Formats: sequence, C-alpha cells, structure tokens
Amino acid sequence: MNARHSAGRQIVILCEGDTEEIVVRHFLRRQWSVEGLNQVGLHADNLQGSLNRIGAKASLFLDDDNVLGVFTLVDLYGCTQIKHEDNDEIGTKVIRIQEWLRSCVKNARVDRFHPHVSVPEVEALILAEGAALTARLSTQVAPDPNAEMKNFLKPPSKRLDELFRAYKHRNYHKIIDGTPLFQKMQFDPVYQSCRYFRTFVDKLKEVAQV
Repeated sequence: MNARHSAGRQIVILCEGDTEEIVVRHFLRRQWSVEGLNQVGLHADNLQGSLNRIGAKASLFLDDDNVLGVFTLVDLYGCTQIKHEDNDEIGTKVIRIQEWLRSCVKNARVDRFHPHVSVPEVEALILAEGAALTARLSTQVAPDPNAEMKNFLKPPSKRLDELFRAYKHRNYHKIIDGTPLFQKMQFDPVYQSCRYFRTFVDKLKEVAQV
C-alpha cells in the first residue's frame, strides 16, 4: 500500500525486513490503538533488506503532505554498510549509522526523517519481554532487561535459535514464530527495559501530536 493512495495523516516506518514489519504491524500498532493514537496511522514499508533504497523511499513519502514523518527500523547488528572500530561504544555506532541514513535522504523535508536503529536487533525485544517466549517454548524464559546491550558475538536471533533448537528441535523462524510472539508480547516490560526502543516510541508519539 502506497502512502500516496491512503487517506488520513500517517507516519511511515521503513522496515529493514520481515521481522521489523511484524514489529510495526503486530506490536506497535496494537499499543498505538491502546493509547488512542489511531488518528495517525502507522504505515510499514518493507525494504526486503535493501537499505540502499532508503533515500528514494524516504523522499517519496516525504513528498506526501499526509505523511507527518518517516522513520527507519533497521538493525545495528546487520548494518554492514558502516564500519566501526572494535572498541566503539554502542551509542557511537548508533549515531554513526543514523548520520549515514540521514545522508542518504536528499529532500527539502529531511527534518521529518527520523532514522531509528534497533540495538542490536529487533529480536532483542522478544528476549526482553520473556513471557510470550515462555508460552511458545513451554519452558520458563526469564525476561532479560539487558537484551539490547548483549554481546554482538551472540546476537538475539542466534540466542533464539539456541532456545528453539533446545525446546522445539528447530531454529527460530522470523515469520512463523515472530508473528505470534509479537502479537502476544506485553508492551510495557519492553518499553521500560529497552531504552533505544523507548526513544523510538517516544519520538513516534511526539511526531503524531504535531
């Protein structure tokens, strides 16, 4: 669905891939409705992993008067276009990627472009909440309040693979498992423990109030 052909004001989120789109459709939109923010729609646009399309996509949506803002939802871990030093802090890496994303957008309304970087992957949100994962695996998985800040040698998706192999005898599947998990996850534990995600949500709300 193209934002140019949809009615009403909206915020566009350029999603790196399937998991990020699932987050918008089944986690963010649910909370958006709970908080009575549906007067502004959340539109997910799936980049299918092609981050080189962000500049053109962002400009297309920024030219639409109904679009209040364009965000990205991309993973820090998988953003290989940008090189970092081994001793760089996570915050430094995030800022560097955000600056690169902004540089991709050549549009007079670039001030309405808000690049968000998930730390280190959106799958961290699943581990932070814990309860939905516990139900799906039929075994206790404690919520991890530090899920955003874990060692990149074992990113959240790899940790999920380990858990699913141990209790389901297969790897974690982004769509088959990710969709029901994000449909059932409680919002508040994720919002409270994941500060990068919280910043993203707060900025979405700020833009929606314009």
